Amino acid sequence: MTNSVPIVLLSLLNVASHPHEDDSAGAYRASYQLEAKGDFDGALAKLSALSAAGDNSYFLLVRTAWLRYQAGDFPGAENAYRRAIAAKPRAVEPKAGLTLVLFAVGNWTALDVACRNALEALPADPDLRARLASAQYNLGRYPDAAVLYRKLIEDYPATLPFQTGYAWALQRMGKRNEARTLLDVNYIHPGDDNYIAPSVTG
Repeated sequence: MTNSVPIVLLSLLNVASHPHEDDSAGAYRASYQLEAKGDFDGALAKLSALSAAGDNSYFLLVRTAWLRYQAGDFPGAENAYRRAIAAKPRAVEPKAGLTLVLFAVGNWTALDVACRNALEALPADPDLRARLASAQYNLGRYPDAAVLYRKLIEDYPATLPFQTGYAWALQRMGKRNEARTLLDVNYIHPGDDNYIAPSVTG
């Protein structure tokens, strides 16, 4: 029993020296639960008190950015992701997250830069490569887009959005017969879900 006294005292001192840890844990728990229900605004509200109390941690920034993206608050999401990148320049998560936001708003020039930055850390990531290809397509750089889509197809031959993106790039380059053949081989026809331009397939 004599050994239990110091342990109890240490536990009490630990709680006393970190009075806000339980509040933070509760806020994060509640935000996860609300996110699971699709209540992104509610999840953000649970975290707002932490931010108001001066919590500018990297984790809170990334969590806030993701929830703002899910809630459709793209300016807020972009701001939070950029702050997270500034806080931890080598972190991959906010760089990849930023590409989601820029793709959603169609900021193709910024997306081009963001994708290249993220791909330095994750050069083989198919989603980042596809978003970069979409950026090239929407910036009118059709040959560059075609090269990116062709490389994606080499790695993922059965992924139809990559096939369609390549076909659209070829069509914009004036190679209509080649594009049509590619679509026919993959059984993609106008009206199909996969017959969509790269601006919505990133």
